[in-house]
Amino acid sequence: MSLRELSLQYEYRSDGANLVKDFYTPCLRNATQYWRAVAYFTSNGLALNVKGLSTFIRHGGHINLVTGPKLMSDDIEAIRRGYESKEQNLDPSLDCNFEKVSHDKLILLTWLIAHGHLEIKIACPSDSNITYPHAIYHEKTGVFLDDNNNAIAFSGSSNETVGGLLNNFESIDVHWSWDDNQERVQQKVDNFKRLWYNNTDKLEVIDFLNAVADELLIHQTIYETEQAETTDKPEIIEWTAPFLPKGMVPRKYQSEAIDAWFQNGCRGLWEMATGTGKTITALSALARLREEKEHLFVVIACPYQHLVDQWYEEAVRFGFEPILAYKNSATWVNRLNTASVRYNYGVRDTVCTITTQTTFIAETMQKLLSKLKRDAVLVADEVHHLGAERSRKRLTDVFTYRLGLSATPNRWFDELGTTALKTYFGDTVYEFSLDKAIKTGYLCPYYYHPHLVELTDDEFEAYESLTERISKLYHQVESGELSEALERLLIKRATLLNRAENKLKKLAELLTDKVDSLHHTLFYCALGRIDPVLELLTNLGLRVAKFTAEESAAERQELLKMFASGHLQALVAMRCLDEGVDVPSTRTAYILASSSNPKEFIQRRGRILRQSSGKEYAEIHDLIAVPPMDYRQYPTATFRTERKIVGRELERFNEFAGMALNKFEARDKIWQLAKKYNLLSTLGVS
Repeated sequence: MSLRELSLQYEYRSDGANLVKDFYTPCLRNATQYWRAVAYFTSNGLALNVKGLSTFIRHGGHINLVTGPKLMSDDIEAIRRGYESKEQNLDPSLDCNFEKVSHDKLILLTWLIAHGHLEIKIACPSDSNITYPHAIYHEKTGVFLDDNNNAIAFSGSSNETVGGLLNNFESIDVHWSWDDNQERVQQKVDNFKRLWYNNTDKLEVIDFLNAVADELLIHQTIYETEQAETTDKPEIIEWTAPFLPKGMVPRKYQSEAIDAWFQNGCRGLWEMATGTGKTITALSALARLREEKEHLFVVIACPYQHLVDQWYEEAVRFGFEPILAYKNSATWVNRLNTASVRYNYGVRDTVCTITTQTTFIAETMQKLLSKLKRDAVLVADEVHHLGAERSRKRLTDVFTYRLGLSATPNRWFDELGTTALKTYFGDTVYEFSLDKAIKTGYLCPYYYHPHLVELTDDEFEAYESLTERISKLYHQVESGELSEALERLLIKRATLLNRAENKLKKLAELLTDKVDSLHHTLFYCALGRIDPVLELLTNLGLRVAKFTAEESAAERQELLKMFASGHLQALVAMRCLDEGVDVPSTRTAYILASSSNPKEFIQRRGRILRQSSGKEYAEIHDLIAVPPMDYRQYPTATFRTERKIVGRELERFNEFAGMALNKFEARDKIWQLAKKYNLLSTLGVS
């Protein structure tokens, strides 16, 4: 085994060579050392070299890798586990051969480190680089060595990622030590040695675990890593076998969801926590279905227009060419009708349309869809919306395959609507709870701070009157049927609680001495309370803006950018941030308009818990309006009804507190309320 046995080219370029097959794999098979310095590294890129690594490992090969601080979150965790296993004399689960782990990129990464075949260091521009203080480590060079002191050195544009090794147009220049380039190769060898031992000017090269301890690493997604390599976003990404875009590897729970849907005949509901990637998972399932069926008419129905736009961007990455169907029918009816006719006659194999649920149930769309004669699939985002009486009547049999997505598919106080959804889409075939998402690191942990706010005398009088009227109709709630009269009363009382005057006073109290340190904060308000809250925050000196339906899509995007950058300290919103709008940079939320509707509070919590660089945890402040604490010390009909309502609220409080980092402290704050209504059992106290 010798590097001299290889027939090498001086240049490998994407127009005439496959970098992995033609260069990396042969070199790895004939080397015992691989030294690599790159700006970006991913386990996906590593996995492309499995064939070469198999021989490399059998020969006792060792990789020294220097890379920049931007790494995928999953990779950071896999690398950390590898070092921990190595220090602890190997995790028993990793006590296996290379072939056993080679099919899982993350386990492979952990295994290589744990078995001493891979060592990683992080390169960062040093503080002494005053001329370019925002510089990044962007070098891309490498060296292969064998046991006979032969060396192959190369440099060029390629990173150790799927983009760098496979997708992008790249080139590398190659030199080897047994010809006239010996001095050039030796220079590359010496440069890497100086780099590895942190003897390179303008750079600090740090052991991986020290970089973790010093919080130098920047967590990225696959998409962010790919975007960092190129300024051009490809319109359509090529496919890998069998059905995903190149470089995209679904997380374990996403694969499980897809498998469960297929095992159920491609029908069913996914209950997946907000922030866990329902869109990507659903598109992966559609791509797999398209591969298997060869012809498919795809309809994706979303509750809001901004979600249609978000789905469109992701669908393009999966090779779909979506027709957007919303707003003015003149802009899409002819296109979609022509596409459906061509599809029915077999001229076109795939059609994809993304629409709002309002347009989906409209007569124009329903008439068009009724003419389909080949396989069709319906994906309903936030499927609970389609359980409303008018909407569920439009769920036709034209769709052979059906997928409903929601963190909370059960409709609040509407058993008929919930039953209709499950009858049409099927039961829940996969569930990935928020608790599990937090424990597995896909959502960040949080602190929960409930604040009880007493109603004023006038508010309480109105509250009591409404409660008495509700109590007379409460049997309808228990039977699962909600009359319009009862629904109006419940909404009216909820509005009264959400607009409670003392909430503003409590909010001002909570923000005292926090104005300068407050950042990336959301304020959820009730209808009609946006302006008072905005005025309060502005008077306190906060850089704040409202985020409502009144702002245009372009204005909202600009607000979100300013919020993420820190230029705005806070956003004040009603329901615009409940579903589909990503604000992962959010650190703190003040909920002034709360509801016992599980859909609302689960959506809000999940949105606040999205992962973001440097975000270790989130904080949720929940301002809860309650009757005066000295009210009703004796049982009455109204009190018993009120107890049921408070019981529902306490279930919600307990849900928030149960997963919080400060769950015992949070429960203590609502102890007195639970005790007053004899509901301590709701908090887990017998």
